[in-house]
Amino acid sequence: MMVLAAFSFGCGKSEKTSKTGERATATNAADKSVALPADFPRDVPILRDATVKIVMSQGERTVVHLYTSASIADAAKFYDAGLKRLGWKVESSTNTGEMFVVSAKKGKTVCGVTVTKEGKRTLVRMAISQAGS
Repeated sequence: MMVLAAFSFGCGKSEKTSKTGERATATNAADKSVALPADFPRDVPILRDATVKIVMSQGERTVVHLYTSASIADAAKFYDAGLKRLGWKVESSTNTGEMFVVSAKKGKTVCGVTVTKEGKRTLVRMAISQAGS
């Protein structure tokens, strides 16, 4: 249910930088990464070691799935702090230890982030859209 709630929200159209200012990259062939779209918001933080696996866009909504070796707790801290640092207003946040869900808004853009465990890796799902879309 929380996952569905997170996907009903979206994230911004502005500037995006991670702590290091880098985009997600693949570390080896087994972790092959797909590219984020050129118009992906620069103000949506991306974990440094994340591998982007899925990017789906429909209209003004983009959904991104990425995998990381970071724990759920570490990814939750990164997204909570990163969104705030980049000017997002966190509207709701839930952390059960097994799952972290945050919804943030910046201007007319909404960003929903859900962090869960999937196998040995951590899955980060982001939904970015314009409010009212």
